[in-house]
Amino acid sequence: MTTISWFDSPTTVDAALANADRARAAGLHRYWNPQIAVTDPMVVLGIVAREIPDIALGTSVVAMQSTFAKNLAIQSRTINQVSGGRFTLGLGTSHQPAMELRHGIKWDRPYTHMVQYLDSLLPLLSDQEVSSVGEFVTTHAEIDVPGPTPEVMLAALGPKMLKLAADRTAGTITWMTGPKTIASHIRPCIGKAHIAAGVPVWVTDDPAGAREKAEVNLAVYGQLPSYRAMLDREGMAGPGEMVLAGDLDTIRAGLEEYRDAGVDEIALNVLGSGDAIEGAWELVESMGGSL
Repeated sequence: MTTISWFDSPTTVDAALANADRARAAGLHRYWNPQIAVTDPMVVLGIVAREIPDIALGTSVVAMQSTFAKNLAIQSRTINQVSGGRFTLGLGTSHQPAMELRHGIKWDRPYTHMVQYLDSLLPLLSDQEVSSVGEFVTTHAEIDVPGPTPEVMLAALGPKMLKLAADRTAGTITWMTGPKTIASHIRPCIGKAHIAAGVPVWVTDDPAGAREKAEVNLAVYGQLPSYRAMLDREGMAGPGEMVLAGDLDTIRAGLEEYRDAGVDEIALNVLGSGDAIEGAWELVESMGGSL
C-alpha cells in the first residue's frame, strides 16, 4: 500500500490549520511543510500539532545550514512532544546557488557536511546529549525536552546520500524524480527504507497549457544539478514534463505508476488555483488516503 500525503506552502497559520484538518478528514497520511519564503514550518507544525490530531507531520525540507544541530533538535523534539510522536524532520543540504548567492554561506562537500551534521543531530534527538567534532559541524551539548524521539528523513537523490539515508535515517524525500527513476535508481540504492515522493499535480482540462505554465514556474528545478540529473534519468526535457496534468482519472493513473515503482508515500504538490486545488482535494478524498 502507498499512502497519500499533502504538501502545503501556507502563507498563514490559519490556512495551514485548515488544510491540515482537511487532509486529516480525508484520511491522508501526512501533512508536509517546506522551509521556503513563507511561514516557518517549525512554528506552523508546532501549532498544527497542538490543534489537529491523527495525522503525521513533516518538514520537506529544512536546510541543515539554516540552524545549529542543537537548535534543530530542540525544535524537533518540542514538536514531537506536542504531537505525541507524529513529527518527522525532513532534512536537506540545500543547493549551491541558494547558499552562496542568497546567503553567502559556502556550499562545500555537502555529503561530508551532512554526515557531520547527523553526527551531532541524531544523538541529540535520541539521547539528548552529544560531543562531536568535525570540520563542518562541532557540537558539545545537552538538551532537556521530554517526549519521543523524532524520525528523520533526508532529501537524498545521489547514491552516496541515498545510502546515508538508508543507514542512518528512515529514508528519503524526493522531488523532480519520476517513477522510472525511482524504480531503477532510488529504490535499488536505498533498499527497504521509506521513499516519500513529492509529485506535482495539476487538475485541468488543458494539460498541455498547464505543463507550459509549470515549465516557467518550476524552471529553477531544471537548472539545479541534483534535480537536473533526475530529470535526465527520467528522460524529461524540463520540470513541466514531470507534472501530472489532466482529469482525475489521468492523475490517478500517474500516481499508480509511482506506487508500482516502489514508492511508500506520495506527497501531492498541487499546482494551479481555484478549481485545480478543489479537484485535487476531490481526488484524494475519493482515494481515502492510499493507493
